[in-house]
Amino acid sequence: MGKTLINILLFIILTSVSALANGEHLKTLKQETDPKAFKILKEKSIDPKTGLLETLDPHHFKGKARQAYQIAKDIPEVLAQVPCFCDCDVFGHENLLDCFIDQHGAG
Repeated sequence: MGKTLINILLFIILTSVSALANGEHLKTLKQETDPKAFKILKEKSIDPKTGLLETLDPHHFKGKARQAYQIAKDIPEVLAQVPCFCDCDVFGHENLLDCFIDQHGAG
């Protein structure tokens, strides 16, 4: 991976952690923690044009969480190739893009 890509991925991870610490997300959006329900959400979130998951709209968030969701929306093909390191695989996540189809990416 190029240095720029690594920097972008680090930014996404760090801003997500920071957003979690600061509570920078809407309480009305839901993080799906049931693996079966997440699988259904994931199937419904596939963009038929690209075959990739559609992320939540960045405008549902503020601050660094909004920036992270915007980056995820801009480069989903990259995030789909990167494993997530926050132990969310227990919810059914397979890659970093999975963290941005619900509010998991914001905390």
